[in-house]
Amino acid sequence: MKKTITTILAGLALITNAQTIETFESFTLAPNSFYKDTNSVAFTSSNATFRHKWTNGSFAYWSGGFSYTNKKDSSNGNFSNLYNCRALNGYNNSDFYVTGQNNGIIKLNSPNNVVDGFYFTNTTYAYKSMKFGDSFAKKFGGSTGNDPDYFRVIVKGYKNGVVNPDTAVFYLADYRFANNASDYIVEGWQYVNTSNIGQVDSIKFVMQSSDVGSFGINTPLFFSLDNFTTSQSFVGINEITNSINVNVYPNPTNGILNIKNNTSSKITATVFNQLGEQITVIELNENNNQINLSNFNKGIYFINLNDEKNTVTKKIILH
Repeated sequence: MKKTITTILAGLALITNAQTIETFESFTLAPNSFYKDTNSVAFTSSNATFRHKWTNGSFAYWSGGFSYTNKKDSSNGNFSNLYNCRALNGYNNSDFYVTGQNNGIIKLNSPNNVVDGFYFTNTTYAYKSMKFGDSFAKKFGGSTGNDPDYFRVIVKGYKNGVVNPDTAVFYLADYRFANNASDYIVEGWQYVNTSNIGQVDSIKFVMQSSDVGSFGINTPLFFSLDNFTTSQSFVGINEITNSINVNVYPNPTNGILNIKNNTSSKITATVFNQLGEQITVIELNENNNQINLSNFNKGIYFINLNDEKNTVTKKIILH
């Protein structure tokens, strides 16, 4: 199912992008089943194409990529239960969601070129394996609960075959805390913001675990996702940089943005996120000013500087 949201950035040059949220609810399956194609044909949503690999032979199996599913089993935690998520249903109790494997690749459909984020959770298989251990994998935390175990996914972005330097990291389990009471294994749906990766034509999910044996990672390398959200970049926005004598630095920034007003004019600084939503506004004095963005998600922002006669629009990268 496709949801589209269009937002206008007040004070900026042009209308911004449309955001597309794929909920997978328009897909069709028999009850309690999953997508399977023995010819390894990918499946396509409104905004992306999900690779799917099936290996045939005397022992045929789903060997890579993604499968959409409506299976609902949050208790059976072994290798016969690959497709179910621990949350039982999709995000917001929906019927459909997607389960993926390590190194799964999603290709964006034009004109979507920014992956804003998605909801993420463990599969039942991975959750049970980490929670209790099995014949292949250890119980996270070990017998004392003090082992600093973790299970995480690194989301990498690619454009024209070149990997982007920025990544998004999400921990499906984390036992590295000094206080064991803080250790956790994700059971419900959690949102992962990936907008900091920037413009991409595909993304790849790389899974890592602290539980590694002689044949590689022991933890079952599966995850589930829902509400895959993409948008177009702000190609249409005119970034005017010379009509007002104002310096904005550093850019990229890790949270503290300095603004130096080199004029005697009263200037208003308004910051918008990628959806065009206003997140803060300040009146600049004639000296140095600061805006603190450290409490906001990493990604791309726009700052609109206005002295009632002229306007400067600058793109800011928060990392």
